[in-house]
This record gives sequence, structure tokens and C-alpha cells, in this order.
Amino acid sequence: MFKTYFSIIFCIMSNVFSQNTKMNNIVNTGVNMTVAILAVDSFVQAGDTIVALYKFDDLSSDSSSPFVKPNDFGVGGLTIWEGERLAIAIWGDDSYSDQKDGFLTNEFINWAIIRDQQYIPIQMLYKMGKNVWEPNGISIIDSLKLGY
Repeated sequence: MFKTYFSIIFCIMSNVFSQNTKMNNIVNTGVNMTVAILAVDSFVQAGDTIVALYKFDDLSSDSSSPFVKPNDFGVGGLTIWEGERLAIAIWGDDSYSDQKDGFLTNEFINWAIIRDQQYIPIQMLYKMGKNVWEPNGISIIDSLKLGY
């Protein structure tokens, strides 16, 4: 009886406290890009999650946005802002897998903050590098602000 009761409580609690599945699906694909973030806009609060989003497929189409069609995008890297400079690893695609599970070379990086389970667009102002993914690349973001 105790085992049954415990199993039921465990299943309920694991579903109640589970995280967004997109954030759990970040894969170490063996190749990444490192992006340093030096400062943020006052809109960004300590504890906010900053994410780099890649498009699952059809890269030639610009009609899709993670802020309009979030299910067309995956999280290629994330970090929690704690009020200090930090670096984020952004994972590239694993060319040996059948599915796209990261960024392709020269793919545009969509940046966002996750708040209330919604993507909020942010704009990165680069000190070094540009807003496209490069294998083993390094970029430095001087600051970020709300919006595109």
C-alpha cells in the first residue's frame, strides 16, 4: 500500500514541478560557440533566463519568428543572469544525428529572455563578432536591450 501511494505522489509531483521540455532538450553536440555577455539593460532582472534560439528546419524561410511561432525553434544555449558578466555556450548541430539539434554555420541567432513561459525578444550589441553561429567561435556582447 505504501509503495503504491508513494508512486502516485511521486508521479504527480514530478509533473507539477517539471520544467519546460524545450529547455531540457539542449544537447551537447560536440561543437559550440562561446558568447560573453558583459552588461544588460535594466529590463533584465537577476534570475532571468537568457536563451539562444535556432530554427528547427526551413532556414530559407524568414516568415517564422520565435516570438510568433515558438514551436518552430529550439534552445541552443541558455544561461541565468545573476547581475555579473558571464559566458554562454551555444551548441551547433550534430551532423551525425538525423534531426537538427543545434545551430548550423552562419545561422542567425535569435536571442530572448524567458519570462512567464514566454519568449521576450532582446537585441544584442556586439563588441566583437556578429549575430550568426560559428563553430568554435567567440563573440563578445557589450550590452543587450529589450526588442529586436
